[in-house]
Amino acid sequence: MILVFTFADANEANKFEYLYRKYKRLLYHKAWEILHDHMGAEDALSETMIRVYRNMDKIDDPDSPQSAAFLTTIVRNVSLTLLKKKGAYTLMPDGDEEEAFEQADTFDLEMSVLDAISEERLCLIVARLDEVARNIFVLKYAYDLSHQEIASQLGLTENNVTVRLHRIRKKLAKMAAEDGVCA
Repeated sequence: MILVFTFADANEANKFEYLYRKYKRLLYHKAWEILHDHMGAEDALSETMIRVYRNMDKIDDPDSPQSAAFLTTIVRNVSLTLLKKKGAYTLMPDGDEEEAFEQADTFDLEMSVLDAISEERLCLIVARLDEVARNIFVLKYAYDLSHQEIASQLGLTENNVTVRLHRIRKKLAKMAAEDGVCA
């Protein structure tokens, strides 16, 4: 299948291409972590980019932590959907097809939407952190970097990154509770 994307202007096309080039490795890696299948990860990456194209208006700054979190959320959801479709029959050891279909149908769209809303609200909370804290958090949880790699990139010690991450998680938990994102 060949897809042709049409963009409103050259800036939008450049933004889409930039997003793809910047995040394709991260997105592929996240998909592979869920699917453990190279072809499936490629499919998830392709479907993710189709969804990104459809939602270009939701991405203001391609370099922002919110954009990385948005793309990571999309690829995670696409990968989980592919995993559920792929595993519909393999989940049942005795081959009971009716029970397998019931398990495959347990994908709850409402919960998926609520998860996405919660993640969006969490991104807004993360955006309220100071720049260094936000960078540490995004590098750890969106880019899945080790404490040592974060320290190297930000010119901090590994111990300092560990301490700051602990404080950031506590602060985010408090902010999320205040905003009603979690109990």
